[in-house]
Amino acid sequence: MKKIIIIEDDIHLAQLMRDSINAIESLECKHVFLNPIDFLNNPIEADIYLLDIVMPEMNGLEAIDKILKLFPNATIVMNTIKDDSETIFQALQLGASGYIDKQSFQRNFKEVFSSIENGGAYMTPKIARKVISFFNQPWNISEQLTDREKDIVNGILDGLSYKLIADRYEIAIDTVRMNIKKVYRKLNINSKSELFKMIGNRQRF
Repeated sequence: MKKIIIIEDDIHLAQLMRDSINAIESLECKHVFLNPIDFLNNPIEADIYLLDIVMPEMNGLEAIDKILKLFPNATIVMNTIKDDSETIFQALQLGASGYIDKQSFQRNFKEVFSSIENGGAYMTPKIARKVISFFNQPWNISEQLTDREKDIVNGILDGLSYKLIADRYEIAIDTVRMNIKKVYRKLNINSKSELFKMIGNRQRF
């Protein structure tokens, strides 16, 4: 029997989800937490964690890595109203195995757990369409970045330190750091070397 834990700040929705899950013979949900902090203060091992994103104190994206460090073999499924492409891909990059449009839970939850039990992952149709649409778009880096982010990238490609970039554009060094984090997230990279590989041979913005 698969053990499931729900982390969801809407107690009424969480109870409805728990009842739906417990109606399936092969599934069991005994524990509901209203936010990740409560769970992390009293961690309980389960096979599957249903995790909301928008929650008080700590959001679900921040919780993914913390849960997987405690229980590396756990499966995390995001169950949320957040359906923008950036959030979807961030969740999957962080280690989520599935992504459900919250409004579709009652309609799709049996298929969700069936897919996971068979070693697969699951996205509700609405989310899957967004993923497909994202990959079908022409990848134009320039269109992904704001003017300030392009300035920061140009500074990095010119070999400048964060301080020198800040001096060049007369901005705070914390602004440089904030913008480079945004660039890395948008371009799905994690380092300067990856940035050079992606853009280094291109003309500056």
